[in-house]
Amino acid sequence: MPFYGPLNAAHSPDEIMLPLNFNDPLEDNEPLRYRFLRERYRREGVEGHDLKTENGWRRLIANYWGLVTQVDLSVGAILKALEDLGLSENTIVVYTSDHGAMMGAHHLLAKTVMYEESAKVPWLIRVPGMHSKQNIIENPVSHIDLLPTLLDLMSCREMRSLPGVSLMPFIRGETIKSDPVFIEWNPAVKYARGTYSMRFDDSELMKRAFSSSIRTIVSPDGWKLCLSDLDKNQLFNLEKDPGETINLFDSGHYQDIISKLSGEIHQWQEKVGDQVKV
Repeated sequence: MPFYGPLNAAHSPDEIMLPLNFNDPLEDNEPLRYRFLRERYRREGVEGHDLKTENGWRRLIANYWGLVTQVDLSVGAILKALEDLGLSENTIVVYTSDHGAMMGAHHLLAKTVMYEESAKVPWLIRVPGMHSKQNIIENPVSHIDLLPTLLDLMSCREMRSLPGVSLMPFIRGETIKSDPVFIEWNPAVKYARGTYSMRFDDSELMKRAFSSSIRTIVSPDGWKLCLSDLDKNQLFNLEKDPGETINLFDSGHYQDIISKLSGEIHQWQEKVGDQVKV
């Protein structure tokens, strides 16, 4: 945001590929805050974009693609400058982001939710002389591993005070044990504004939903558990359901997995001094 830029016309709305989970209805077992947000975008739109229709979403996403293209061109300019200055062979280049963007997935926008489109971010790293071709790391890793990895690449070994770990073994293609990734969301001071239809007219219910905190674990074998203190919990099998359209938490079939992953979340909370009760 804002979803306007100099390359608004670079991509036609007709060429937009809507997310495969665009029409996911967000059933009653999904977090209430997410359903509030979905309804707000439908009713109010954003920045003049009418999000009641598929065409409205296509126009907004086309503008977003234009912004991404603008960033791509700028990254290209930076890489070319490194080449022109003779610095490309001794410069580590990292491209990443602090969050993703839903961009129509589950009919949602922006961030603040635990779905993959929001929580999973790009992380590209170019290391001179390390590989002649790209190496894709499939294991889930955390942003807190970025600094230890860069220090390791620069042969700075003193990293005992940092919470993350170096990912150099993965970069070198070694087979090592992968750890789970933990993600947290804490509520903003203010909760949602505006009026809502559907069954969401209870302002106290809405305030409770927007006051909730979330603690999430993504396991190396593809399970994702999201525990909330005041809202619905979620469990997804990312291998079988990458679009996160089926919340398995209340299905009654995965209590062992829920118990195991909940225990790991609580152990992590104790380790980092997190006092939120989920």
